[in-house]
Amino acid sequence: MSGSFEKSVKGGTKIKLAAPKAKYVEHILVATHAGEAGVAEIFRALQNRLRDSTWTIVFKALIIVHLMIREGEPNVTLKFLADSPSKLAISNFSEELVQGRWRLGARQQEYYQVILRDECEVQAQGTNIRHYYSYLLARAKAFRETRIDWVREGQGRLKKQTVDKGLLRETESVQTQVNALLKCDLLSNDPENEITLTAFRLLTMDLLILFGIMNEGTINVL
Repeated sequence: MSGSFEKSVKGGTKIKLAAPKAKYVEHILVATHAGEAGVAEIFRALQNRLRDSTWTIVFKALIIVHLMIREGEPNVTLKFLADSPSKLAISNFSEELVQGRWRLGARQQEYYQVILRDECEVQAQGTNIRHYYSYLLARAKAFRETRIDWVREGQGRLKKQTVDKGLLRETESVQTQVNALLKCDLLSNDPENEITLTAFRLLTMDLLILFGIMNEGTINVL
């Protein structure tokens, strides 16, 4: 079973300049339903991908972690990261030659796509990855402090919360997550591709929820 999850992690984080395929993501999400043991299995496979030297692989690994948090078994991935934040650690990486290979047609001809990116995009993607990593870490830290996944469970909570029971502390926790998310300005330098657009969509969905919760808390405080 562990070998099959490792295959899905490698498939979902291929060097190719494309978003992780749904068939790999769906299999990875199955592991979250096995609880901490299943999540730990995925992170063992993700560890080398997060520390890879190629930005496409690292970025896609972070997207998979984000999807595990958003769409996997509730709280399991966040709890794992809250207890072991070092499992999310990324390393330095660089833009490399990216090759995509397809076999098409009756003759099974091979087609190669070679994509060379300029230094400006390398720097932009490095910044994007570091900010994305910091946001996911902020989510884990907030869960450790409040035991709440604010994106999936927080709507309406701060509207009814009292100061005595932690209104100010919880509102601040949500604000911290929003601040970390807003630093993920993935499209500011126009490095549009399927990978950054996928992350941008996930972040936007998170932001809409977190911003609404933050407003509820702020209004309640006032």
